[in-house]
Amino acid sequence: MLAGIRQRLAILSAALLLAAASLRLFRLDHFSYGLDEILQAYWIQGSWEFFWRSLKFDAIHPPLDYLVVRFLEAADPADWGRKIPAVVWGLGTIVSAGALLARRAGGTAGFTGAALLAFAPFHVRYSQELRPYSLGLFLLCLSLLALEFFLARPGRLRLALLFLSTLATAYALYLAALVLGIAAYALLAEDSFSTDPPRRLVARRSLAWSPLFLALLFVAYLPWWPTVLEAARRPPFAEAPPWTWERLARLLSFFAFAPDDGQPLGRKGPLFLVMLAAGLALALRRRGLRFLAAWAAGGFLAIEILGRLHPHYDFSRRFLPAGLAFPFLAALPLAALLEKKRLRPLGAFLLALVLVFDLRSLALYYREGRADWRTLADFLRRAAAPEERIFTENQYSQLCVAFYLVGPHWLFRGGRGGREVLNLEGELIRLTWSWYPKKRAWLILAGEPVHPPTRQWAQGFPSFSFPKAEGAVAKRLDPELREASLGLAR
Repeated sequence: MLAGIRQRLAILSAALLLAAASLRLFRLDHFSYGLDEILQAYWIQGSWEFFWRSLKFDAIHPPLDYLVVRFLEAADPADWGRKIPAVVWGLGTIVSAGALLARRAGGTAGFTGAALLAFAPFHVRYSQELRPYSLGLFLLCLSLLALEFFLARPGRLRLALLFLSTLATAYALYLAALVLGIAAYALLAEDSFSTDPPRRLVARRSLAWSPLFLALLFVAYLPWWPTVLEAARRPPFAEAPPWTWERLARLLSFFAFAPDDGQPLGRKGPLFLVMLAAGLALALRRRGLRFLAAWAAGGFLAIEILGRLHPHYDFSRRFLPAGLAFPFLAALPLAALLEKKRLRPLGAFLLALVLVFDLRSLALYYREGRADWRTLADFLRRAAAPEERIFTENQYSQLCVAFYLVGPHWLFRGGRGGREVLNLEGELIRLTWSWYPKKRAWLILAGEPVHPPTRQWAQGFPSFSFPKAEGAVAKRLDPELREASLGLAR
């Protein structure tokens, strides 16, 4: 009987993993890179000196994911090929998180939590992106699973796995390491009062020895500490956002059914909120699951406080390490229904309904969820002669256009070699010196910051629109209009 249940669960788990892989591989090359992905692709090119200088200058993320993709660059991958590691890390997150939840809450809860994460639009999205988020989330879950294994049966090998996965988390994503510390200490504190004497003893000893564990992590992280301190000393990128119910709804929507950031909760939102609230109540009542509440609520609060001490752009993805716990909390009430024979049909219906909502959002994401700068680059490649200069309104559009028009080595080569893509930075006077007489040129209006005077000046030139390239507009600067237009530029 038990063997049959385990066999069915293994078949279901394999089918779920196959579905999760299909969702993350589907249309992997349908969109181009966005600006952040383009920057990462630029930095992994060229020499090691350029690589480290770029990462330390940026200082937004630690180097581990960049190193992985740089080594992959030896195979000369296509755009989609550089995203394969993110797909693998995303699948690893589903497996490790599902295993952790199964050990703490039972097989039904583990499978349900893995299913909700497998279909969650936010997780599919960041499992398809050339950014460190997928690796950071995987290592966060792997570290918690390693801690669970160590508490169940301590040993040197398990302790080494815990140490290395925790260190790797810190080298992959800053905020993942912060949330890992909160969730891990909550798990240790909870198991310090376990009804299982051996586990209780191991947890209490682990808490007692945790300062030494942290000290060793600090020593192992010393090579990157100067970069972290330099980033902390820099002025904030933006002002702290106001705390409003609209902002909270936007953040919750991102981890519910929204295909992208900035979406309202909508009519599907109440279902997610009810599941999340019920999951929080169950987690606080059941032994072994209270750490989930600390992971979600404590991690969310810690990221928000850090964001107010040193404000950054208000993107929902900053909360990914904390929001990752939301599907697991939402899985708890569904699992409770599925485990009761009379309520099993209701639980199955609600689970199916959630997955349908997820798939509808994913359909929208697959259709229009990302930008595609290749459409603009392909047009310029056809329409602009090699000697015709291309000007951009800002550095944002310059980096995106140059990557797909000139190539990923453009930044490493300092913009030399290949097509000339020049950034005006909104200063039209630069055209006076850079637009050659009797030569046609091109002006790209896209990205941020927007410069209204530049756009107003360019109104009289022929336009070519590229909605997929973040609404970019290419202006053909014809030589017969040069003298009159440059007079206005002055």
